[in-house]
Amino acid sequence: MIKVLTTWDEVGKCVLELQKAGIPLHHQPQKNWDLFHFLNIIRENIDKSENILDVGASGSPVLEALLNQNYSNLYGIDLRIGFREWFNRIFMTALHRRDFRILYGYSPIKLKGGNLCSSGYPDNYFSAVTSLSVIEHGVPFNDYFKEMNRILKPGGFLLTTTDYWHEKLETERFKVFGAPMKVFIPKEIKECLSIAFKFGFNEVPLVIPDCNEPCVTFNNFHYTFLFFLLQKKQ
Repeated sequence: MIKVLTTWDEVGKCVLELQKAGIPLHHQPQKNWDLFHFLNIIRENIDKSENILDVGASGSPVLEALLNQNYSNLYGIDLRIGFREWFNRIFMTALHRRDFRILYGYSPIKLKGGNLCSSGYPDNYFSAVTSLSVIEHGVPFNDYFKEMNRILKPGGFLLTTTDYWHEKLETERFKVFGAPMKVFIPKEIKECLSIAFKFGFNEVPLVIPDCNEPCVTFNNFHYTFLFFLLQKKQ
């Protein structure tokens, strides 16, 4: 499955549905489109007790949104997970929910610092991995898909969103999180997915919906978001 955010109206509908469900929103409105699709796929396919990982988890609301929906085995990894973030997202969240098991070391959300392409998690461990606007920050595709395939269970889902536009934008002179800013074009997305297929993910049709409104503006560039869903072969 490949989806493209095409209008601001889509963003508004996603925000409204998330608010109705009482789910914490992303501080960047457009990324609630990503969050909405992540939650829908997971709710339809993954049991509440299954292990789920969010890569690039720092500042991402994916784990809190899943916790809100009573998922109980949630993991997050990012290069830097500071004490303040751990305290706010683990300790304070537990106290807010009156889950005093945190005092004995238990938390349904487990965060750690590390490289998502060399995560250290066991083989075949997760039923789903989410990646919200991560791969455009210098993530090597071969390493990414190899590691995601390793840690996903057979039949597990990889949910990925990224920056996208239908024509080339000259963004590389700008640095974001230490890597050149990247907005993918159709050819690059197809190349990316072709690599995924080589690393044990089921093939999907390489048909990318047309762009419409550029719903995202950053560094005076105008573009949108793209979502693709992959499933590890059984």
